[in-house]
Amino acid sequence: MDVTPLRRAVKGTVVASDAPEYEALRREMLWNQLRPERRPAVIVRVASEADVVAAVRVARAQGLKVAIRGGGHSWYGAPLRDGALLLDLARLNQVSVDVDAATAAVQPVVTGRELNRHLAPHDLAFPFGHCSTVALSGYLLSGGFGWNAGVWGPACLGVRAIDVVTADGELVRASEAQHADLFWAARGAGPGFFGVVTRFHLSLHPLPTAMQTSRLVFPIAPLADVATWLPELAAALPREVELMLLVGSGTRASMAPGSPRVCVVTATAFVDDANDAADSLAPLDRSPIRGAPLMVERTRPTSFQTLFDEMDVLYPARHRYLADTVWSNDPAPAVLASVAGLIAKAPSAKSRLLCVMPPPPPPDAPAPDIAFSVSAALFAAGYAIWDDPSRDAVDGKRPKSSFRRRDHFAALGVST
Repeated sequence: MDVTPLRRAVKGTVVASDAPEYEALRREMLWNQLRPERRPAVIVRVASEADVVAAVRVARAQGLKVAIRGGGHSWYGAPLRDGALLLDLARLNQVSVDVDAATAAVQPVVTGRELNRHLAPHDLAFPFGHCSTVALSGYLLSGGFGWNAGVWGPACLGVRAIDVVTADGELVRASEAQHADLFWAARGAGPGFFGVVTRFHLSLHPLPTAMQTSRLVFPIAPLADVATWLPELAAALPREVELMLLVGSGTRASMAPGSPRVCVVTATAFVDDANDAADSLAPLDRSPIRGAPLMVERTRPTSFQTLFDEMDVLYPARHRYLADTVWSNDPAPAVLASVAGLIAKAPSAKSRLLCVMPPPPPPDAPAPDIAFSVSAALFAAGYAIWDDPSRDAVDGKRPKSSFRRRDHFAALGVST
């Protein structure tokens, strides 16, 4: 394609598909090293919001589809679209915090870890995503199922307004008071959202000052018993406690990489008093699992930075991923046994299952009027993870076919 109009219109970098540097840049667009071979016609790394406006207008004039890359953390490679104009937002990384108003204005590629770095010194927080490398753009547009969801809800509820470039190439601010239809869609529409968000305006929360974690590590053998206990445990925990199950190996909290695969039950209390944390986490002390756990951690003080560090061990960079995520209302033992059996036999020791059982919304709470509607009793995600491209057929083929055989459990879900 003729990229001359783009080069005249934007101040950022314009790279056409026949340029020598194109392939390296195309590969940079995705965090997952298992990339589809789809090829955008041109990649524009914008320098500003004005560049987004200009590039969208050129695309409209030339009849080009537009794809958007924020942090590039899409498991299935949504930014890579054949023949499209790919807008790379990597330079839109500004953060502005109004401490007195407890609000922030954040550009799309800011990650949860980066936002926490700006907020923690002011004792402020946000429903950050579990994985610190995920940018806010796709996370918030997809609803944002993050830390302390039982109290704070999905992260998109904290979005007060967005600055968004529409398909007409106009930069507008959308909120409940103006462009309300755009605002409704932006809170949950995900990769299908029909605009380019250049800034999120967020409401913040007080930082919980006595966050604590308890953890039990079991061998993988009693997985069925652990899965049976999980719903009972979830019902006994207060809303401010997040319950998580990991099945795999090589977690910082359990064993060194390459160690035997285990079941790790973790609960984190987002509270302001250490005594409240101990009371909230007490149900973990009443485990019905026969046999002593391999390891026990009780009421260990934690922080969002620590939580990020621990989750990053589970999702190593520069690796190849196949992911299967499912929301299910089926009995937890059936769902978990199905996926965890796959993880237990996965060729790569880095593969794992992650499960969260969020508390249901209060019975009298009205449903928010937003596009985000993902909800079920259990969220389970299986990840096949490896780093050697020559093992794609071994480490990728078997998990992918096995994931798809589990679709009947899904209330909502996707295999990628």
